[in-house]
Amino acid sequence: MHVVITGASGNLGGKLTAHLQTMSWCSAITGIDPTPIASNGKFRAVAADLRDPMDRSWIDPVEAADAVVHFAAQSPAPDSNWTEAAQSLDMTLNLLEHVGHKACRFVFASSNHVMGGYKDEPLPQGETLTWDTPPRPGTRYFDGYEYRTPTAYGASKLMGERAVAARCAASALTGVNVRIGWVQPGENRPQTIDLRGAGRRIGPTLPDQQEMDRGLAWFRGMWLSNRDFAALMEKALTAPADAWPSRAILVNGMSRNTGTVWNLDNGRNWLGYEPADDIAAG
Repeated sequence: MHVVITGASGNLGGKLTAHLQTMSWCSAITGIDPTPIASNGKFRAVAADLRDPMDRSWIDPVEAADAVVHFAAQSPAPDSNWTEAAQSLDMTLNLLEHVGHKACRFVFASSNHVMGGYKDEPLPQGETLTWDTPPRPGTRYFDGYEYRTPTAYGASKLMGERAVAARCAASALTGVNVRIGWVQPGENRPQTIDLRGAGRRIGPTLPDQQEMDRGLAWFRGMWLSNRDFAALMEKALTAPADAWPSRAILVNGMSRNTGTVWNLDNGRNWLGYEPADDIAAG
């Protein structure tokens, strides 16, 4: 399998590249990123801007690929503005124009931020976040000075999911939309999951205790370990689509964290994803 990875220089792209280098079923990896990257082993780097719909340097490998994993975003930060979010959606739409003409797998890195509103408006007791829970983009967080609820980033991911589903329904493409939890750079240890869930430092003023408790439970519940991230992406790339309910499916991408509200049944049933790690185990 020839796999194209967009956003290959980022945290997730780098971790997936390292994993695929060790997989015998993966014969070639093409990494597309605006930042020049060194080629290595199976990995060939392409410096290109996915916002340019006419650039053959990225179009050619995408059209030749057996699978595409799309991590790239104009700004991966949850507080990206609407212009950046629109450009991220442009990237997704440009990619989808060049897949689907043959049997190909498209894995879209969506985000927990699609459902971020449930952090502060919780589900009824006993309910969990499933594929058919109404979306609620925007994760409210405290930046040390004030509460903020950015929605552009989560909204762009939601629209990306819909675009993938529409393209798959009308083509030979099969797709997996993965609402990825929290994968920290580097070792990604459970002990370093804290209230800086939006990449912000806690400033001179602290939120109230109830807010802190709710925020910490939310961030811990969506942890995705490095090992589980690699396993989930591998399953998303290789699982047969014969038994899927549609040509594009939606799964939550978290570890099996005790007490989490993120339902993992779709990943288990449709991909065979069985997470190994639990944040409660340390």
